[in-house]
Order: sequence, then C-alpha cells, then structure tokens
Amino acid sequence: MILIRKRSIGQAHEEVIREIAKRCEGNVRVTEDGEYTWDPEEPICIHVEEPFSEPMRSGASLFGEKFSEQYQASLYTITPRRNDGTDAVYTYGNRLRDYPRALVKISENSSGKKKGILQGLFRKMGYVPADSCGALNFSGDGNYGGYDQIQESIINRLVANQESRRAIAITWFPEKDISADEPPCLQIVQGVVDKNHKLNLICLFRSNDMLSAWGQNAYGLAHLQKYICEQINQKRKKEEVELSSGWLETISISAHMYFHRDQLELNLFLEKIKTGELFSSFQKR
Repeated sequence: MILIRKRSIGQAHEEVIREIAKRCEGNVRVTEDGEYTWDPEEPICIHVEEPFSEPMRSGASLFGEKFSEQYQASLYTITPRRNDGTDAVYTYGNRLRDYPRALVKISENSSGKKKGILQGLFRKMGYVPADSCGALNFSGDGNYGGYDQIQESIINRLVANQESRRAIAITWFPEKDISADEPPCLQIVQGVVDKNHKLNLICLFRSNDMLSAWGQNAYGLAHLQKYICEQINQKRKKEEVELSSGWLETISISAHMYFHRDQLELNLFLEKIKTGELFSSFQKR
C-alpha cells in the first residue's frame, strides 16, 4: 500500500499525482472500457490531517469553487429522481441518504371473507399463506422512502455511544450494481470518534480517478464529515463535550490516472509540482 500523509487536501492531491507519475510513467494499463491509465497496482491510502486547512483545492485543478460547492452538497443530500430517462445512474447522496429499501406487496387469491381475515391475522405474525403471491419492489435511491444511513447508522449511533465501531454507511446495492457498467466508486463511509473528541472519517473507494476526481471527492467528504459532526453536536446532551472535525482518510483500492484523456489537467499538475520542487531546492541553497 502507498501511504500519503499531508496537512491539507490540496497538498495531498498534488503529492498523489507526483507519486503515481513517478511510479507509472511508461507503464500503461488498458481498462475494460478501453481507457489508458497509469495504475500503480497498489491501493493508495491518503491521510489528511486538517481537511479544512488551505489549500482545500490544488491550484492545478480544473474545477472551480462553484463546482466544488455543488458537488459537496450532492454527497449528503438527496437528488430527487425525475424517472424520465435523464437521471444519473446513481448519486452518492441518494445511496447514503436514501438507500434502497425492499418492499413486498402481497395479495391473496380470491377466498371467503372468513379465510381472508384469518390470513390477515397470520400475516401480522409473520406467516405468509402458501396461496398468496407477492411482488418485490424498491423504494429510495432518489425516490424517497429508503434508509437514511448518514442519520440512522452514523449520526444516531455516535450520539448514543461515541465508542461505536458500527457508524458505517455503504453505497453498493447488489440488485443494481452486480451487473452495472457504472457502479459507485465510493463504497464505504465510516465515522470514528477518538479520545480527543474528534470525529474522523474513513472512506473506501473500489476505484478512484486520482487526477480528476480525488480532489473533488475529498472536498465533498470533508463537508460530509463537518455535517455529521454538527448534527451529532446538536443531538448530544449539553453536559457532553462537543465534537470537532478530525482527520480524513481515503483508501483507494484501484487508484489510477487517465493520462491521455486528462492530459491538460495532468500537465498543469506536473508543472505546479515541478515549480514547487524547484522553489524548495532554491530555498535550501
């Protein structure tokens, strides 16, 4: 595993680009979609000590402040589905705040009134008559009615017990994602409170574009972390010590860069990194 520790998100973003470029230049992987990538073939763990310290975005990033603000909000809010064929395949906010919930609608075959009453009583006790039939549907995922994992699994658990190791939310939904061409990259978010009353956030990505996506991912996750912290503090007892945001850590199992597709952005990063290295060298003389 490649480990990167930096104070800010912007510094960490530049360091991971430098590290991948150094390790992978000349070694190309072709993805299942036919894209050319630099891929160190090791997971990359990035530990950001102070996610809200500046720079939160590298100056080489092509995404401006307005896009970053829109993106971070989408991580912890539900994007209502229009269901007209124009919806995104998924949003992290929908999976984290409106995770699909299975609904079974049961209907019985025609029968007498007395039999229908008895079947209704049995069903309340968890027994489904053999001659009943049902259809499985799912609510949530932008249609509302799903599980709010951020509230129910992370915030509520840490309000009840800040030592909890179960404050976790997932995005993987097997019903859709096993055969999907574009399943979520972010898979797991877990909140952990340390002895200094800081809420730390650990996030696992199955696949992560470290050049064009990681900076936005980390920026959004830092705001999700802040939101969780604020919500916990609102619900805690007055005599309890307030939490503050701690470190942010991302673990990217398949970390890569699209060096052809995103050549402009890569050149901006490499130029900025080179300038920084030259400046550091000059200072040491």
